Formats: sequence, C-alpha cells, structure tokens
Amino acid sequence: MKKIICLFATCLALFSPTGQAQTVVVEPIRWVTAEFPPFIWLQKDVPQGYAYELIAAMSSQMGRQPDLTFYPWSRVIKMGREGKSYGLFPLARTPERETSFKWLVPLSKVNYTFFGHRTGKISIEKASVEQLRGMRIGIMRGSSLERNLQAKNFRHIVYEKNYQDLLKMLSLGGIDAIYAGYPMLTSAIEEYGFRLDDFQTGINLGSADLYLASSLGLHEKEEKAWKIAYETLQKDGTVMKLKNKYFSWD
Repeated sequence: MKKIICLFATCLALFSPTGQAQTVVVEPIRWVTAEFPPFIWLQKDVPQGYAYELIAAMSSQMGRQPDLTFYPWSRVIKMGREGKSYGLFPLARTPERETSFKWLVPLSKVNYTFFGHRTGKISIEKASVEQLRGMRIGIMRGSSLERNLQAKNFRHIVYEKNYQDLLKMLSLGGIDAIYAGYPMLTSAIEEYGFRLDDFQTGINLGSADLYLASSLGLHEKEEKAWKIAYETLQKDGTVMKLKNKYFSWD
C-alpha cells in the first residue's frame, strides 16, 4: 500500500492536471550596468562600447535582443548579489567576490592607476604611495578599489556615483586624484568632453580581470547558452575584431 501511495505522489509531482509533464522555466538573464567606457556608456541615450557590442552579438547568436538597464554602480552590485538572474559588467573578479557571482565571460585585464589634474598642487606623476596616502582620493561608489586603498591605509577616500562626477570634482579641485582602471578613466575623459592633456597619470596600484558576471541564481542552462555564444564569436573572429576596435590602449 505504501508503494502505491509513493508512486501516486511521484506521478502528481511529475505531471500537471492536464496530463502534461511540467517543464522547468529558465529565466533569461537581465543585464544591469553603469557607464564604464570603453566597455559600456551612453551616447545620446544609445549604448556604446566593447562589452555592449559583445552582449549584442551574443544575444543575436541566441536569437534575442539584449535586455539592458543602467543603474548607479553600487546598486548594480547589490542587484547582482541579491537577485536571481541578473548579469552585471564589467565586474572585477576579486577573492572577496569569487563565491558571490558566476563568472561567465572574460572581458579584459586592467591596471588601476592614480590620475591627477595638471593644475593640482602636487604632481601625480612623481607622487609616491606615501604622498598619495594623505591626499583626497576619489573612487566610484561600490567599487572594489576601496579595499585596495584601505589596505594601504589611505585616509581620505571620496565617493561619487560615476566617472563624470569624479572628473568634475578633480577639475574643480574638490579632490586631489582619482583612482580608477586606466582604460576606463582615459576613455571617460574623452567621452565626457574633457581634455586628455589636462590630466596626468601616476603609479599603478593593483590590477584585476574584468568579467561579464551574473547572480548565483542564474540557471545553468542560461549560463551555458551565453558561454557557447561567446565561444562561437571567438572562433569566427568577432571577439578579436571588437577588441581591436575599442582597446587601442592595450
């Protein structure tokens, strides 16, 4: 009798009232990001950049349109950690984040650099870590770079929501330097209408590999689909073509 009850319960679990086998619904990824030239930014409200074109090309491989929304970076990180099927980029792969996200597709390796304005009181080009430690250093809110600075005992860290606001503050003397990924800030300087010659670079402090990442709850079938699409674009030369287009600094 017990065997009959167990068999009946199993049948109920496997089949719907209409007699059809229940299928697992795979929720498609929803991409969230902030502006990080040359990986992603808005130009007249139209997305641009290496990571965006890569996602668009992968989406096309899967017969989809990219589902992309912009938020402040700190919110993007929170959504990725707490949500189920979010994709986020460009996310630095750090030991602290390793088990908090799925790492889908590598984008690039970047060095983290200090940037100063040529009208600043101290020449960033010649500044040591000891000198920089006493300065007002700006970073993007939600960035993993805060850990790098704290590890070196930096005392005056200033947070802004995006690179454009950081560059404005640096130009006006509100901060002494910006600490950011070299390709991102040099691209931001040009994209947001600043003059590259007005800025100078200092020492590098750390580096990281950037990824297209996702929430841990992303279904494995969806994860695999994006990885296969990327592999296809690697084989047909699309990935290298996009890198050559956007990574002149590399």
